[in-house]
Amino acid sequence: MHRLLKRQVRKYLSAEDESKFNDFLNAVEEAYEDYDKDIKQTENILDTCSLELFTLNKELRKAVDNKTQEVEAASSRMESIVNNISEVIFQTNFTGEWLYLNSAWTKITGFNISKSIGTHAFEFVHPDDIEGCMSKFRTLIEHKTSFCFIEVRMVTISGSYKWFEATVRVTRGADGKRNGFTGTLKDITEKKRLEEEKNKTEEKFKLIFEKSSVAYLLIKESRFIDCNKACLDLFGVSRKENFIGKYVKDFSPEYQPDGLLSFDKAKMYIEEGKIRGNAKFDWIHRKENGIEFPVEVALNKVPLMDGNVLFVVLNDLSERKRVEQELIIAKEKAEEATYAKAQFLSTMSHEIRTPMNAVIGVTHLLSEDNPREDQIQNINILKLSADNLMTLINDILDFSKIEAGRVDIESLDFNFRNLIQNIASGFDMKSKEKGLDFIVDVDPKIPAYLIGDPTRISQVLNNLCGNAVKFTDKGNVQVMVSYQEKYDDKVKLKFEIKDTGIGIPEDKQDQIFQSFSQADSNTTRLYGGTGLGLTISKKLIEIMGGCINVKSDLEFGTTFSFDLCLTISHKSKPKLDFVTEGYQNNDKMKGLHILLAEDNQMNILILKQFLKKWEITYDIAMNGQAAFEKVQAGNFDMVLMDLQMPIMDGYKATQSIRSLPDEKYKTMPILAITASAFNEIRKKVLDAGMNDFVTKPINPEDLYLKIEKYIL
Repeated sequence: MHRLLKRQVRKYLSAEDESKFNDFLNAVEEAYEDYDKDIKQTENILDTCSLELFTLNKELRKAVDNKTQEVEAASSRMESIVNNISEVIFQTNFTGEWLYLNSAWTKITGFNISKSIGTHAFEFVHPDDIEGCMSKFRTLIEHKTSFCFIEVRMVTISGSYKWFEATVRVTRGADGKRNGFTGTLKDITEKKRLEEEKNKTEEKFKLIFEKSSVAYLLIKESRFIDCNKACLDLFGVSRKENFIGKYVKDFSPEYQPDGLLSFDKAKMYIEEGKIRGNAKFDWIHRKENGIEFPVEVALNKVPLMDGNVLFVVLNDLSERKRVEQELIIAKEKAEEATYAKAQFLSTMSHEIRTPMNAVIGVTHLLSEDNPREDQIQNINILKLSADNLMTLINDILDFSKIEAGRVDIESLDFNFRNLIQNIASGFDMKSKEKGLDFIVDVDPKIPAYLIGDPTRISQVLNNLCGNAVKFTDKGNVQVMVSYQEKYDDKVKLKFEIKDTGIGIPEDKQDQIFQSFSQADSNTTRLYGGTGLGLTISKKLIEIMGGCINVKSDLEFGTTFSFDLCLTISHKSKPKLDFVTEGYQNNDKMKGLHILLAEDNQMNILILKQFLKKWEITYDIAMNGQAAFEKVQAGNFDMVLMDLQMPIMDGYKATQSIRSLPDEKYKTMPILAITASAFNEIRKKVLDAGMNDFVTKPINPEDLYLKIEKYIL
């Protein structure tokens, strides 16, 4: 029996009855022993379940607390995100009262959120925009759209208005019924301002485009898509619709002046403009009436909404071409006048020179015919006057030649030292007569033999030295020639003519080189002269590739200086001994293997003799094609290439060799053998890819030096 039951039984029985009832209880207890076990087991199970329920309840409460905290954190984050959004997020009911506004409302408009909630949204909308907003809202309410966009002006706390772009949707409650509006307000005030400025700019440029006096045109794929009135006037078109939609070829002649089709050339320039972004060129257009006219075209690529178009500026060149033609005609007339003047001066100078030669000759005869003492002075005066007049005639003749462009500079071998010495000898006597020292100083590094125009160099030096002696009354005159530099086969020399004479004022130093000009008006009266000497000298120096300068001081005298580049003559180079069996430096030539491309048997015989003496091995090609093939088959150090050969000439053979892929064929020395050394032949030789040339008849010294130059 369960203990609880026992306790209840004992509570209502007496002590005597309890003893009597013990047997009964024992019997019952035995009967319920198994039941008690089951009850106990059930109690244990209930206790365990109770404990588990307690534990689960505790864990559930903890989970609920955690979830609550997470929701609160998420809500806080969401609130923070919403309040940090730059756009206003709003919600209203159907009557238009604000139900919700985020913090962007205050940031943008300045109004307090709590005071704004419950007020009507249209209280903030510009009066002119209310009707438009209501129309949009009616469309939403009538289920015509699910959302709408509205551009609206709304007032701020300062009383000014800002532009907003509103995105509005209909909201629904828990019951699924529509109960109001929600959406965003985006501040587009700056965007509206930029659009307004852009519109103003576009209007301004459109006005400039339309009203400009310069012809403007827009083209796309050769097709005219827009133009201004100046462009229509340029093409002589009265109505814009007669021009827009046409193509470049419709207003151009079939061919341009260079012979290309206008259609093809326009396409080429348009492609260039699209690739480079711009292009500029001259063009011949045709007006609506068929008259052709020249223009300068400037293309510039402009990106637009419908793709890239070309903005074209057209400048009418008709007037410029007319002026240019007039200038050409005027220039031709001026040149004819200059030539006529030069011819006249030349003719008169020659006509005067004949009787002057007679005067000078008779003067010399009289001076040698034992004149009396009283006649000598008259003869000297006559001789001096005749010499001065002859100098004047020579200056005018030279000046007329220079003005007419008829002065030719020669390239001759001359002994430079002898030239300077002859000039010094000519002025030595005149200097002594005036008590002057005439000093000559020539740099010993200057080669003895040079190539140039000794006559013109002498003329310049005589002129400058003559002036120096003429304008110097005491002191000295110095002629100094210094070595400046050497490059290739040329040498640069500096000439200086110094005197201790009257000097030239600084403000007159540029004037002295002008025609018929001297430093002072008294100079001609005191010293004589035409004023042409320095002009002629300056022009001759410039023709020879130099430049003259002057430095002068009224107290210390004047220095004229100029530079000239002259070619070093072979006569100044160390000579090779071509008489004896061997040659100087012959060891350098031994072992060379040369291809001789020549079709003339006599020339081959001569060249073979030279090459044998220098112990150079060789192979022979009788035409250019054979030379081209042998160069590829053999291993040659150099090619001697005749220019005129059958099948393939020397020019073509050289170009073929240079075009071979191996690098050695591009660097192999090729010397031309030619009977002509004219400049045009020399240029053609170098353009074909040859390094240099040797002229016929072949000078062995020249050939040896050329081989030595390009091999060693």
